Amino acid sequence: MTWIKVCGITSVADAAAAIQAGVSAIGLVFATSPRQVTTERAREIADFARGRAEIVGVFKGTAQVDAIHSAISFDRIQVHGDGPLTCAAPLIRVVKPDELDQEVAASEGGITLIDGSEGRGIAFDWSRVRSRAGRFVIAGGLEPENVGEAITTARPFGVDVSSGVESSPGRKDPARIVRFVEAVRRADADHR
Repeated sequence: MTWIKVCGITSVADAAAAIQAGVSAIGLVFATSPRQVTTERAREIADFARGRAEIVGVFKGTAQVDAIHSAISFDRIQVHGDGPLTCAAPLIRVVKPDELDQEVAASEGGITLIDGSEGRGIAFDWSRVRSRAGRFVIAGGLEPENVGEAITTARPFGVDVSSGVESSPGRKDPARIVRFVEAVRRADADHR
């Protein structure tokens, strides 16, 4: 089954909608964004979601990662950019599609997220990653209407959506989340 992450969760209600729809993970964004959460809000969401879905801390750079991870205890950490990390959580390293020819180091159990969008809802040519080895997740421009095609084309380990399931920036639309998850599961069933 395809791993599904809904990123940019800003409330317990949005986390509940995503979990009820059957997602694998929720993303809590600490970078400047309409989806950014405070450590206190993230802790509240994480306390609700723990044991129901993986909790992913999403960061631009590594400066705050260790301190926030100590306060919340993420299941995975997604990092946009480089830098040293001392925490032991499995990493999701983010690369842009034009960086795919470079060797991307992933920690044990790590995932590579391929995204040229960074929350702007812009898709890339999914066929570029179809033969890629390893565990990779595609993101950027995904929505209920195209995620099935993305899975069929790229055959990823997972998919990551944010703006494609929103009613407005930072506010998730429960019906769109359900339609997204249903589309992923249909694509999974078609490729058994």
